[in-house]
Amino acid sequence: MSGESRRLALAGLVLALVLPVGPAARAAGNAPFVTPQQDVDIFYALASPDPSIPVQHQRMRWSAGTRRQRVDPDGSATYMITDYRAGSLTVIDQAHSARTVIPAPGPALSEPGQRASGDWARGETMLVAGESCTVWHTRDTDGRVSDVCYSDDGVMLQVMQDDRIVVRAEQVTRATQPDSVFVVPAGLKSVQAAHP
Repeated sequence: MSGESRRLALAGLVLALVLPVGPAARAAGNAPFVTPQQDVDIFYALASPDPSIPVQHQRMRWSAGTRRQRVDPDGSATYMITDYRAGSLTVIDQAHSARTVIPAPGPALSEPGQRASGDWARGETMLVAGESCTVWHTRDTDGRVSDVCYSDDGVMLQVMQDDRIVVRAEQVTRATQPDSVFVVPAGLKSVQAAHP
């Protein structure tokens, strides 16, 4: 797997982990908000399951009003914009002036003000990147047991799997994200997604 593919795969980990899992609706307080309730800009460190791969970094920006997300893996010419209202994920490859559009990953996001569905068990409260969050024990979209720390307003700050931190926020800024952050540049050639 190329370095670029690894960066995108790790970026996809955060995309997958912020999605709710399971069909059952939960009563207020028995599950977290898993969709940020306001605009936010976060820098994450991501550890690969393969310990020989160094920790990767990425920036994730979220617009609560438009339900769009942008993920920029550090040191990559490729980034992703997900429009959850349109149900699309666009991969922008700046090095080749190209874009690839695929369906947005996973199930639909929880609506603003709604808590996650699925099975969640509340754990301890902790501090990550200067932010308070509650650890929730659950299973991720691949069925792995995960301890995910969410702030009260739905910002994912840390994920642990197999007693190992795999995602951790390093810096969190709650600020309005301009529309320009989420606009796919004009003039890019369209490339079909590769199918295995």
